[in-house]
Amino acid sequence: MGRRRRAKKHDSDRISSLSDEILCQMLSLLPIKDAVQTSALSTRWKYLFAAMPSLTLDFCYPGRRKEFKRFVDRLFDSPNRVENLERFRVTGLSLKNDCTRLYRWISDALDRRVKEIVIHCTFKELLLLPVPLFTCESLVTLDLDLCVRMGFPSDVCLPNLTTLNLRNLNICGDPTNFCLSNLKTLNLWDIKLLDDVSIIEELISACPVLEKLDMELEEWPGDTDELNIHSPSLKELILDVGEDEDEDSNRVVEINTPQLVLFKYVGLIDEGLRLCIKNSMVHATITPPV
Repeated sequence: MGRRRRAKKHDSDRISSLSDEILCQMLSLLPIKDAVQTSALSTRWKYLFAAMPSLTLDFCYPGRRKEFKRFVDRLFDSPNRVENLERFRVTGLSLKNDCTRLYRWISDALDRRVKEIVIHCTFKELLLLPVPLFTCESLVTLDLDLCVRMGFPSDVCLPNLTTLNLRNLNICGDPTNFCLSNLKTLNLWDIKLLDDVSIIEELISACPVLEKLDMELEEWPGDTDELNIHSPSLKELILDVGEDEDEDSNRVVEINTPQLVLFKYVGLIDEGLRLCIKNSMVHATITPPV
């Protein structure tokens, strides 16, 4: 009987015998609040949560949000934190004073050579993001959904970025020097161009291996009638340039994509819109909005 009890005790704690790396990967699959609670299991688990390679911070639910924010501050300052962060995701922040805190968290994630950053938050003012976010060599995926006015720095160079998602942004400011040598997927959803369409034109043309572009423009400057989409590598294009309230405008979208295989236009084509497609495609569709 004693032997059975000893065997049962040994089996019940078999998980603790796994390496720190494996345990931290397992903790990364849990909501961060649950991951932190494992620190009460034993001394072996006390600081493991601080070394998780992936951090998901969800502020969408009511609760003790202030305490949770202070906890995250301490988490980034922990001496047990992992040196290389795989993924950093933040959702649900919306308060004005959260901007500074988010700026600091992103900077800390960049210092840890993060590969994927996902920020889905709602702010009501111009948001300043850390300049190193746009020159980070470790980033592979960048996903921003911010419901805010945002400008790019004068130079954007993300040499290892393969996927860029921008949603609910009012893009302002002067054209930018982009260098996105490995970007293959570019999603621009619910975008308003406040100053100049050339910032989007330069963004697209700065992606020499771009394969998929999904672009939904809610608004472009009133004094702009022409948008040029030029990409020698693009294979799939999904496009919605929005409706024009000016009945006298004659907008032209010129598409120069010699490798294009699939073209899908989603939305209404008003009388003032003309699509000029300079290539032969395998498949093209026009889908009215739902």
